Amino acid sequence: MRKPHSPHEVVFTADVDPHFVNVEVRKRATGATVCNHYILKSDVPTWVSYYEGDGFKTITNNSENGE
Repeated sequence: MRKPHSPHEVVFTADVDPHFVNVEVRKRATGATVCNHYILKSDVPTWVSYYEGDGFKTITNNSENGE
């Protein structure tokens, strides 16, 4: 997820354990991890909603994220 004019991006990644997801906030310029969270997979919609409320938008394909 990315927010316009924000130096950060939020990345949700599936964990080896199918019940959990890793949430990582990274600096866009360097890729350095600012913070990370280990959450239940069932809580992902709540976390996505929280970040969307803060102005972040989900990146769905490569044309949107410039890669």
